[in-house]
Amino acid sequence: MMGRIILWLCVVWIPAVEYAFLANETRFKKNIVIGVTLPHQARTDPEVTARLGRFKRSLGLICLALTALGVGGLLLPVSMGLSLTLMLVYADLVIVLPMLPYAWCNRDLKALKARRGWRGEQVAGNTVTVDLAAAAQPVKELSFAYFLPPLIVSLIPAVWELAMGEPMGGAVMLILALCIVLFYFLYRYAFRRRSEVVDDDTDLTETLTRLRRQYWRRTWLWVSWFMALFAWCMELAVYFPMAGFAGVGVLTLLMLLACLRLEFGLRRAQEKLTAGSGTGWYVDEDDKWLWGLFYYDPHDRRIVVNNRVGINTTVNLARRGGQVFMGLCAALLIFMPLLGVWLMGEERAPVELALTGTALVASHGGSEYEIALDDIEEVQLLEELPDGLRRVAGTGMDTVLKGHFTSQDWGSLELCLDPRTGPWLLVTTAEGENFLFGAPGATARVAQALGA
Repeated sequence: MMGRIILWLCVVWIPAVEYAFLANETRFKKNIVIGVTLPHQARTDPEVTARLGRFKRSLGLICLALTALGVGGLLLPVSMGLSLTLMLVYADLVIVLPMLPYAWCNRDLKALKARRGWRGEQVAGNTVTVDLAAAAQPVKELSFAYFLPPLIVSLIPAVWELAMGEPMGGAVMLILALCIVLFYFLYRYAFRRRSEVVDDDTDLTETLTRLRRQYWRRTWLWVSWFMALFAWCMELAVYFPMAGFAGVGVLTLLMLLACLRLEFGLRRAQEKLTAGSGTGWYVDEDDKWLWGLFYYDPHDRRIVVNNRVGINTTVNLARRGGQVFMGLCAALLIFMPLLGVWLMGEERAPVELALTGTALVASHGGSEYEIALDDIEEVQLLEELPDGLRRVAGTGMDTVLKGHFTSQDWGSLELCLDPRTGPWLLVTTAEGENFLFGAPGATARVAQALGA
């Protein structure tokens, strides 16, 4: 039950955050509202404000309904596999449904804009708006030295796992450390995006560009430290599961709050700095943004571009790389629930244990563990599972435990067993490897044949 609660707690808060993000789009930043560029006079226009009000009401109802649906899913007394399936379907709905009123409002505002003749400086064809004076300003990037401390901190658990003879755990921790190196290169790449041109005010362009780079720098540094501390929490979870997972939860919450603070901090700055823009010449790139959400410009050679508001970036759907990336994201959303379907199959599949003429074989689903009879050094029949059994890599469900585990009594273990019904068979090989198997109705019979 606790696993299902944790599962739903990972997503039930998302509609509230999504409401905060999308409702914030009703505030003018860089002359843009709901993805539509409008002149300064539109900020107080009754038709514009009426459309924005309808959008917020529709968005609020959808997000409230999604939150109630998430709470209902949290309370459903179903298996972990079915709960995961429902949760992943729910996650798809949370991502897609709030975007519908946004797209509708964007369409209505564009129609109103065309009817009123509110057209800024159109950036179409092969034209790219660049403030040359702002672009010529010297920029100072962070060196890798700033990312080195979190990298070193994250490497300590990896070294510890390898020193303890746990190559699999060490590999997992090493991947977390390598993520920090990736973050540095992502920061370098994002830092080189073109300037934030809103109108002909060069000072404003320089300020907006400097702010975005400043917030990007903070974001990647904070995420790097988050990854370093996350590695320590995962290492703590190996020895003290409850403390480690509690640390992961607290750390994730703090990182989420930090990212929200950065995002909304930049948005407030963009809103304040461009409060007087839109009365004269201003940039209008609406023709390049489909529904205000997706960037499409065949004349722009970039694959990754800045979102017009906030910190985030997106891809250019007119480029092959952008299409592949967005296609993969769409496929992930569509096929995510299949993971839950697979898990339901894993839950229902029986654990099997059998002796062949030459080997002891334990199997579950598509996994199989085979030990040659000549390699078996010792077998023991256990009436209780080892104390302090902790999963390192593999599957841990109410109906099956399989994969690489550790325990206080036996150290490193390979498991393939049904934890609900004993006894269980502990097999030690000549190389000193330990295997723990158990299949209801078969374990005692196999143990007797092996002389346990």
